[in-house]
Amino acid sequence: MTQNWHQNMNENVTEELIPSLDKSTDEVAWDLYRKAIRFGTWDPAAIDLTQDKVDFESLDEDLKGYLIHFCTGFLDAEENVALKFCPWIMLGSSTEQQAFLSTQLLDEFKHTEFFLRYFKEVLGRERIPGVKNIVQQKLDERVKKMLAALEQSEEEREAVLVEGLTHYQGIIEGVQAMSGYDVFEAVFGSKGLFPGLKEGFSRIKEDEGRHVGFGLRMLKLFARNPEHAKRIRALYDEYLPHILVRYDQPVIVDGREYPTPPEVKGRERLIKMFERRLKDIFGTPVSV
Repeated sequence: MTQNWHQNMNENVTEELIPSLDKSTDEVAWDLYRKAIRFGTWDPAAIDLTQDKVDFESLDEDLKGYLIHFCTGFLDAEENVALKFCPWIMLGSSTEQQAFLSTQLLDEFKHTEFFLRYFKEVLGRERIPGVKNIVQQKLDERVKKMLAALEQSEEEREAVLVEGLTHYQGIIEGVQAMSGYDVFEAVFGSKGLFPGLKEGFSRIKEDEGRHVGFGLRMLKLFARNPEHAKRIRALYDEYLPHILVRYDQPVIVDGREYPTPPEVKGRERLIKMFERRLKDIFGTPVSV
């Protein structure tokens, strides 16, 4: 990694997550599109995983099991949305918005590639079946609604887009994924383990910072409409139990149950991030 890359990364991540409301949405979308070109063109194949292989081989069996479970959740999620994200782009209301959203589709495939590589080169196995992520599974139904909306009125298209932004950028990325980065840092990163995975998460978090920032900004504006605000809050409340399943479920790998590391604190992290996102959108602290 070069010094310039570090400088660019620091410039990027120290900016406020939600872009300013001083510019129009199209101006913000174009700025983020340009930022994605400048900062988002990292190569998943270029990250050095040499030390990660050593770390995994020396890890105790309980933490090996947890890491396989944890990475499976991320791989499943990244791949799922990569295959389903096109309707979000199609519902963009301008060339500028569609341009930015198109960078998110590429990002999701990069993230998928990184985790596929991680399983092959570091974990030395396939992902495991059965890791529950109900909010991700609900994207199948969401995609059908968004595609159907393409043939509907502008008002109906907007209502469906509000739900799509809430579901994906607001909840899946804005709450679930962001909490996951904190879990990795608490369990592994803070102990100096898995520097390649840490770099991958850093890169992915940069990408998703753009996605989440744009989505939350849109939701903040849409929430000025009482009907949209009501639906945004209803979706957050509806999906909260499904989000919590991500860390409430047992960790089972190849038929054996492994303990959840005490540093995870998944439920606590998710609820804290959930409340933070509601505050981002509605402007006042909201408790669940």
